[in-house]
Amino acid sequence: MAIHENKKYTLMVYNTVTHRNEEVEVTHDVYHAYRRTGWGIENNDTSFFAHEIQMSGLIGGEEGAYENFKEFIDTENIPDNTVLKIMEIDALLKALSVLSDADNELVQALFYDGLTEQEYAVQVGISQQMISRKKQRILKSLKKLLSEGL
Repeated sequence: MAIHENKKYTLMVYNTVTHRNEEVEVTHDVYHAYRRTGWGIENNDTSFFAHEIQMSGLIGGEEGAYENFKEFIDTENIPDNTVLKIMEIDALLKALSVLSDADNELVQALFYDGLTEQEYAVQVGISQQMISRKKQRILKSLKKLLSEGL
């Protein structure tokens, strides 16, 4: 019997599901392969920082001028875009409030509840073609209301 057969071997590994380090029991071979290749968590941080590109070493990074790096700038979620989206949503809600209850029900069913025209037609007891015509009329009306600014 080999000496290592009775010994328990444990490793600290990162669980990508729980996002925590966990101690797991492994075989002798896995333990030594892990230790030999330097997978140990205590070595990972040192290795990462040794090979990391320091921000101060990037061109344009002098004197805090990080705004020169387009990859670090979020052009989507700037305050102007956020305000415009809120204004568009408010305008759409106002336009929807002008619609009749029946038209609002159709919009709710097709665009919020995810029903198809056919499913909604069956639900309300009319043809799919009639639902399609109503939808087109409603969208045209909403477009007009939005373009006029109510």
